[in-house]
Amino acid sequence: MEQALSHNLALRLSYTDAAGHESDRVVEPAGLLTAEGRWYLIAWCRTRRAGRGFRLDRITAATPTDERAQPHNLADLLLGSTAAAAVRPAALAPLTPARPRH
Repeated sequence: MEQALSHNLALRLSYTDAAGHESDRVVEPAGLLTAEGRWYLIAWCRTRRAGRGFRLDRITAATPTDERAQPHNLADLLLGSTAAAAVRPAALAPLTPARPRH
């Protein structure tokens, strides 16, 4: 996942959903986030043609492809994966390396 995110590559996932259904899909990663003690990969799912969140503990395999991923806005993908009445996050930035403090 790290390689796909840092090099803007599509990622082939094997994923098991909450109901136990397994699927293989290609996604375009936008970022990682944590919520309620769990980590999620937020990505554009080419299969579903929509933004999706994938719990990291449910990803059974992840392999970068040689295909370039389209750039996607993390906040837009989150908004697209929630209810229609959802409020856009006020501030949301992709993970970036910490800068040393002086």
